[in-house]
Amino acid sequence: MTHVLDLINFLKNREIYVGAAFKRVNFLRQDQEAKILEKLAGIPCCQYDDLEELKRFTAEHKFTLIHAHSHATFRSAAETAEHFKLPLIVTLHSVYAWNLAFGGPLRQANRIIAVGRAQAEAASRYQDKITIIENGIDLTRFVSDFNLLDQAPADGKINVLWYGRVDGPLARGIRKLDRSAAQLLPAVQIRALGSAGYPIRNIPQLGWTDDPVPYLQKSHITLATSRALREAMACGSVGILIGKGYGGVITEEYFNQDYPVLDAFPQYRLPRVSIDQINNDLMQLIKGDLSELRRQARAIAEQYFDLNLMGEKILAIYQEIAG
Repeated sequence: MTHVLDLINFLKNREIYVGAAFKRVNFLRQDQEAKILEKLAGIPCCQYDDLEELKRFTAEHKFTLIHAHSHATFRSAAETAEHFKLPLIVTLHSVYAWNLAFGGPLRQANRIIAVGRAQAEAASRYQDKITIIENGIDLTRFVSDFNLLDQAPADGKINVLWYGRVDGPLARGIRKLDRSAAQLLPAVQIRALGSAGYPIRNIPQLGWTDDPVPYLQKSHITLATSRALREAMACGSVGILIGKGYGGVITEEYFNQDYPVLDAFPQYRLPRVSIDQINNDLMQLIKGDLSELRRQARAIAEQYFDLNLMGEKILAIYQEIAG
């Protein structure tokens, strides 16, 4: 949902008329739903139960393109696009059996956006219309605090954070960390921020917050995957990729690869999570200039993770298929 809100704000800033339609599903609490609607104030918005409601909304606001983000909307978006003879774009946010489950909407789509290589490969029948555009983040919200970057660690302890919302295979990293917490370097203080889909027992938990920025700014090093990794680095925390496997410290050199992986999905076959390797990486970071390394993390975010980079690429696709 954060991705969609970010894209909407980007389009609004480009003075592009944009609306949002959400299929009613029963996974949001009323307070969560209210927060989303509050963030959408100022643009046309509807929540629909059936296809006719979506068609009426589309006709009322004379939309000229439909971009579907949730698989819950793929079929209704495709039928509405077909009804009004509108271009259709579909974004694949997760790894799923797309070929089998949503062949109809994917065949109809003018273009398919995948947020990573694994998502693209999961829709292998449609490679000719897939473009990989990785998630961007709002660098005006996720910012570093340079006063904190230069502060000496309190009590001589390096603040290390595990951060994210994961479950299933992607929770393997935090499970390993939790089971082996006592083996981590005594020079570090580790805490967990987010939801692991797993009962964490040995690492102090900070729960979940709608404003993780202060925690990320205070963290010298953050272990995370996907969007959480990007957010942490934007806040000046040195990023370490962890999930189903272990990708190590994310440095500028990491991006010299043909396809630098920032998502620890099983499909990428990253090395197993090893506490010895984590300790070795932590030791190398602690021995280095941690303040400079944190500045480099922010610089990497500015170069590769900027929401505007993502938005411009998506906008180019809109313009291409809309003629």
